[in-house]
Amino acid sequence: MMTLEFFSGGKPLAVSTKTKHVVRDQLARQIIGGELKADMVLPNELDLARDYGVSRTTIRDVLQSLEEKGLLERKTYKGTRIRSIHSWNLLDAEVLNWSCGIMTQRRFFSSLMELRLIIEPQAAALAAIRNNDLELQTIRDAFDWMNIDGQRIDPEGDVAFHHSIIKASGNMFVAQFGGAIRAALHHTIYLSGKEAIDQGQSIENHRQLLHAIENHDARSSYAIMSRILKITVADLGLSESEIILADCLP
Repeated sequence: MMTLEFFSGGKPLAVSTKTKHVVRDQLARQIIGGELKADMVLPNELDLARDYGVSRTTIRDVLQSLEEKGLLERKTYKGTRIRSIHSWNLLDAEVLNWSCGIMTQRRFFSSLMELRLIIEPQAAALAAIRNNDLELQTIRDAFDWMNIDGQRIDPEGDVAFHHSIIKASGNMFVAQFGGAIRAALHHTIYLSGKEAIDQGQSIENHRQLLHAIENHDARSSYAIMSRILKITVADLGLSESEIILADCLP
């Protein structure tokens, strides 16, 4: 059983100094960052409430929220236990955001890129076939947002461009991945953007993708999106041996 000093350094916190969301984010980041290890049992609700300086009701809400996201397991008479990463709901947008902000393991980011490679090329092909005028204009607007001057990329515009293509795919199940994919896009695009050598060429690749979607060219849309993502893999410093690419399979 962990002591309260683990959380507060032995100094009690004033009541109501933290909101539920602040406490939840702090506890989640301690779990995901490995500060609190899998299978550890947390102090009881009263002790946690006193330590965090909030009400017992707030702590109960925090624990319930993290249990729903797979980070905790609560059992009567046995307390609250921290679960391993294999039980976390990694497709939950908040869990993914917490993870991206903390984890640096190459396996984590290679898994994110594999997810993007599985979904986004097919989404681009579907968007080319199914897009309507409103969706197409949204993609165009996002491209204009990301393209600062032909040589520099606005990361938020880049995220919006990819996300608008996913929405234009018209697949209700892909749309359910929207929050998770957006979080993955946000972090991988920001990281790759910092390392990208030729943003001008990246803008041109995105322009070609936009034109392929406008021309309802599904094959080209699939191929260009795949090319963009493979460049992102390289910009992240990941090798192809770390990412299973469909066109590399025998």
